[in-house]
Amino acid sequence: MPRVVPIDISQYVELRTMLDSVVAGSLRFYLDPLQFEKQKENYEFLKHYLMIISNHVWDREKKPGTSDPCPDGYFNCGGCCVPYECVLSDPKPHNK
Repeated sequence: MPRVVPIDISQYVELRTMLDSVVAGSLRFYLDPLQFEKQKENYEFLKHYLMIISNHVWDREKKPGTSDPCPDGYFNCGGCCVPYECVLSDPKPHNK
């Protein structure tokens, strides 16, 4: 189905840039500390805030109690909707 609404290319590019930055920065933020406890603290911080964004963009905030909040073609991996099967993750919904 063709798009009816045009895409603002500058917004799209800025969004992709922000997402690339968050991916790279999050991995560095998690991996850089040499102390296990600091890595664990950083992981919990990232998990908390990234799940808030994930729940919002996948519209799960409006679908509480749904057994599988992901649309067709996506896999629910620990509460995250991804276009591939779960890797080393419990494929159960994430509890808020």
